[in-house]
Amino acid sequence: MELRSPASTDEALRWLRASTFTIDTPANRSRLAAASLERTFEKGHRRPDLVWAATEGEHVRGLVAARDFGEARLIDVLCLPDDQEASAGLLRRATEWALPSDEAEVSFGGPAEQPLGDPAVLSVLAPLDALGWRVLVTRRHYELPVDALSARPTPGLRLERAGEGDEDRLVSLLERVLPGSLDVRDRLAVAEHGLEIAAQRWARELLHADPIDSIRFAVAEGPDGSWDAGLVSWITLPSGIGLVPQVGVAEPARGRGLGRELVAAATAELLASGAHTLIADTDDANVPMQRAFAAEGWHATESRIDLHLP
Repeated sequence: MELRSPASTDEALRWLRASTFTIDTPANRSRLAAASLERTFEKGHRRPDLVWAATEGEHVRGLVAARDFGEARLIDVLCLPDDQEASAGLLRRATEWALPSDEAEVSFGGPAEQPLGDPAVLSVLAPLDALGWRVLVTRRHYELPVDALSARPTPGLRLERAGEGDEDRLVSLLERVLPGSLDVRDRLAVAEHGLEIAAQRWARELLHADPIDSIRFAVAEGPDGSWDAGLVSWITLPSGIGLVPQVGVAEPARGRGLGRELVAAATAELLASGAHTLIADTDDANVPMQRAFAAEGWHATESRIDLHLP
């Protein structure tokens, strides 16, 4: 087999559309859907040189593909060939591309329960492990049709939509959300950068991913006046998919059911927006947030496995 990249975007799209993910899950399949591929190529996140394929003549026997986000490099398409040597070669090329980035990751979907014990997942993890990749976090992925969920009123919850000029307010709140967080990435960010810098980086990531007005502050009343006790963000895409990218509760407000109320509010608003499918993720380690989603009827449809290079 020959290992090579496609000569053009059109060829890259043909190869990707004709490929089958090694692990078959809805989220993995969606990465190879025509609309998703075209959107990521148009944004410049995918390029022909970020597709590495094992070919025999004109036949593609397997491929690996990645996305470039500037500071971050993500390997997220794993359609590995049966030939173990070719498979290892493709992963090696992708790893060599990812190595210069401090934020290099591999991410793919797996079964909802005990993903790290699944034979198909293990067959992907083994060659990645040989190249130095280690599991960073496993997450519960929710991707549910709207008829699987119902809206619930949240009369005691006061939400304020974020707007231009609220960047400092967001950073200040995140400095209260990060301490004691059960999310693996949050703990690593604080350990590596300190609380202030970690909050600033998280705020930039949130604002880069979605419009600022997709964020809502949960405002609580205290003896000294009102204060921001948490946040939730939701957005409905033109495709009809509704996303809940972020739910966070400030450390002083935990243990009072606020997380559940935030999930309920996001669910109700997305259902009202006309979304046909709702999507969210939570860390397996964040049991309280899993319970908040479960209490509102969300159930995990698969897992997400993220690896990094320690």
